[in-house]
Amino acid sequence: MTRTEITTAYAERLDDLKVITLTDGEVWSARDLMGFVGYIEWRKFNEAINRAIASVNASGMDASGHFVPAAKSSPMPNGGHRQIEDVELTRYGCYILFQNADGRKPEIAAMQSYFAQQTRRQEIAAPAALPTDYLSALKALVAEVESTAALKAQAVIDAPKVAYVNEFLASDDVVLFRAAASELGVAEGVLRDTLLDAKWIYKLAIGKRWSKSKQKEVTEVEYRAGSAHADKFRLMPQHNAPRYHNGQVKQTLYIRSESLPAIRRRLNHFINSKAVAA
Repeated sequence: MTRTEITTAYAERLDDLKVITLTDGEVWSARDLMGFVGYIEWRKFNEAINRAIASVNASGMDASGHFVPAAKSSPMPNGGHRQIEDVELTRYGCYILFQNADGRKPEIAAMQSYFAQQTRRQEIAAPAALPTDYLSALKALVAEVESTAALKAQAVIDAPKVAYVNEFLASDDVVLFRAAASELGVAEGVLRDTLLDAKWIYKLAIGKRWSKSKQKEVTEVEYRAGSAHADKFRLMPQHNAPRYHNGQVKQTLYIRSESLPAIRRRLNHFINSKAVAA
């Protein structure tokens, strides 16, 4: 799939997640969005929500109308249910949330690209019909001034994130190993082991660090593409991620989407050879 096709697919799935209410119109559950955009822990996703709320408030708008605290029923292993924390978001709330979420996640990058496209379409769209009376004209003017001010303030906040996505994520059609493994229908560990076994990738020792959990010194490693298969991968620095203990910038190896068919064939060969050996 091309980057445009991936973005379109995510946009369609976003619309599938919306809920239409009688009082608030279309809203999204943050709990539903969490898995959709690649988050596993509510704590980390809630941190992004709080950053988004602070971002809206900093722009001079009131975030309370776009991020509404709610509760969601969650099934228990014993068959019962419990109430868990949730937040209902408007479409604008979703946009701000994705701008304040982890742009290194391909799902977030796709949604940022989608909203950027939507904003551009609105900019070049034909102007709306003119108001027919003074009160309507005044309301329209106030709404336009507030919207323009909010967009300008948000643009200043989003500028570093947009630059990061454009330089390191949106410049090529690449996916994380986790996303590729999901697409190929295997565990991420199986995918990595297959590519390591085929020498398409290898581990590079970055340095040593002390592990509190293991109570010993451990080696920090990153993955690199083998020289014969460098065209199938792309290495990108993660400037927004915490650096290694020695100050070195972390780098993540991504898979080029166009390479997935070749990787699928190699994966099938690896699995079949294991089955024969067994």
